[in-house]
Amino acid sequence: MKKQVSITLLCLSLVVVTSLHVDLKHEENGSLLVVDEYQIDVVGITQNQWNKLTRSCHSVQKLSFDQATYKLAKKLIQSYSPPSSKSAQIASAWSTDGWILAEVEFNELFPAVVLIKNTGDDAYIVPQAVWSGYTKPWKAAPYIRQYLARQAKDMPVALLKCFEPQSKSFK
Repeated sequence: MKKQVSITLLCLSLVVVTSLHVDLKHEENGSLLVVDEYQIDVVGITQNQWNKLTRSCHSVQKLSFDQATYKLAKKLIQSYSPPSSKSAQIASAWSTDGWILAEVEFNELFPAVVLIKNTGDDAYIVPQAVWSGYTKPWKAAPYIRQYLARQAKDMPVALLKCFEPQSKSFK
């Protein structure tokens, strides 16, 4: 067999095999790459990597359970929509410039990401900036960041970019 025919057959075989195993699925929330029925959010993966390369988190503090700001966030979230919100457990929380972003899990409610404004004299949950639910098959962080950016335009960009989901609900 001639070399040119072999190369042509090889290329044709690669195209056929790839088309049998790889597909692009268009959904309401975006497109997914499907490899042997496994859905991959290529756009979300790319956005996550770009975010990690371009963000600066020096002004953002990850809160620990013994800090007053963390306790304030937990108290506000637990009293937001009782009785179901009483079971709130903060999986992770970040703070900067009087803003708190908390990732929360509940016994009976969907997991949530809650934005809190803390002025010192007053602290409140920003009602239009509460993400609740799952994101699969899409990557959680970029999907939630986009939602919060639309809902709370005055939120510090660094806080939004430094948000990294920690709970199993968003992994």
